[in-house]
Amino acid sequence: MSCVLCGQNNLKKISTKDAKRGDFLNVSICSSCGMVQQNPIPTKEELQVYYSTEYRQDYKKTYTPRPKYVFRAGNIALDRIGFLHKGDVTQGRLLDIGAGGGEFTYLSNEMGFDSKGVEPNIGYSNYARDEYGINIQTGQLDDVVGSYQVITMFHVLEHLPNPAETFKILSELLEKDGCLFIEVPNIESKDASPNNIFFKAHINYFSEATLIAAASSYFDVITSDNSGNLRVLFKKRNREVLLKLPTKTQVQHTHERLRRKGWLEYLLLGGGVTKIFFRVKVIVQDLFRPKQKSLVILQALINK
Repeated sequence: MSCVLCGQNNLKKISTKDAKRGDFLNVSICSSCGMVQQNPIPTKEELQVYYSTEYRQDYKKTYTPRPKYVFRAGNIALDRIGFLHKGDVTQGRLLDIGAGGGEFTYLSNEMGFDSKGVEPNIGYSNYARDEYGINIQTGQLDDVVGSYQVITMFHVLEHLPNPAETFKILSELLEKDGCLFIEVPNIESKDASPNNIFFKAHINYFSEATLIAAASSYFDVITSDNSGNLRVLFKKRNREVLLKLPTKTQVQHTHERLRRKGWLEYLLLGGGVTKIFFRVKVIVQDLFRPKQKSLVILQALINK
């Protein structure tokens, strides 16, 4: 298989196990551009079946979000809205792709944006419409029509088979000077457990360099943050340009980061030890959290 980013036939196997299920999963890195990807890439038809039915069950074990997930998702949504504000993006027609239970769509709509969402999972999209009264379409990126001033995609791009093609579609959906906010897991991060990195659900694994490269034909970077999950706020280019691949130094850095990943780094430098105590704290907080409707939870976060 050729690399999904640069097209070169220079893939090197780095993992053979799905961390979620333990099944065989071939993950490779491109020695030419540093892109980490499944090998082979699943077909669009296979992905559509998986994400419309199995995916939410694999990750949340439910088709509708529990109150503790709504609370966490609401806080994360507020943090993401803050990231948009820091990039001077505070209003406009906004489309959230992969809207999940609708927390970000609802909160951004309440905080200055004219927001709608699209979500492939039937249970989640129905829940968002019924619980929050927001405009959530059940469907895929290919089903989206219209034009927008802001598009957000949180932990979606890693699930799609062709990143550069996806950025082209997103560019066509954005108006002139429109903004795109992408968040994905950071393959160079130190805070991921060594046995919890590669999954069937994640087709591509991005560094900051490969994410920016995949978007480079259609978008310029406004700002980025790689301190946790990888966040990049892009601005649509006035015209398409040639893809700008990562530099040799950036490729070498990704190889070195993957080589260094291990339990010692995770526990001492990635916060692995403190995560244990944090999780205990969260469990205790969830036990004493009052049972409230999702809408009440989100309104309380706004009014905080």
